[in-house]
Amino acid sequence: MASATERDEETGRPSRPGLWHRFESGLLLSGATVLFLSATVIMLYEAVGRAFLNTSYFWAEEAVRYLMVWAFFLTVGAAGTAGHHIRTDLLVERLGRRAQQVCHFLASLTGLGFSGVLFYASLPQVQRYYTMGMMTESNLDLPLWALFLAMPIGAVLFFAYYLSCLLRTLKGENPFAASGPTGSEL
Repeated sequence: MASATERDEETGRPSRPGLWHRFESGLLLSGATVLFLSATVIMLYEAVGRAFLNTSYFWAEEAVRYLMVWAFFLTVGAAGTAGHHIRTDLLVERLGRRAQQVCHFLASLTGLGFSGVLFYASLPQVQRYYTMGMMTESNLDLPLWALFLAMPIGAVLFFAYYLSCLLRTLKGENPFAASGPTGSEL
């Protein structure tokens, strides 16, 4: 997965982002942004209703909760790709090149393992809600299994991120290098 700032080695021109990068930075982030903004609008609607109309909507809190959960899980892999995961690299930076690559390899394997555990652990919950036919508590009447699909989908996206990190590590690259200003540079 090439980032938008990488250059083609032969021509020196910026390389075109791959299909996955376009999906992640386009459709996926746009969808998550719509979910986040929808949650914000619903929160504001609820706040105005409570403050000025003395009215509360039973469904609003639940809708905001599930919209935020979906927005989070959809963007967890994309955040890593963009370099927005918190990472302390003080020790790794002081190591030699070979030791750094070993650390990147181990970090990628750990991330793949965590993503796999998250995926594996979320499936029984989704299946249980599906077989029981449970619905949300409010008058939205949404099936809980569909709402809890955010976890396995997010785990797959996180797995894809760490898989790309592992592949970049095997190519000798630093998969966790920041693409822009960080820390005190901001």
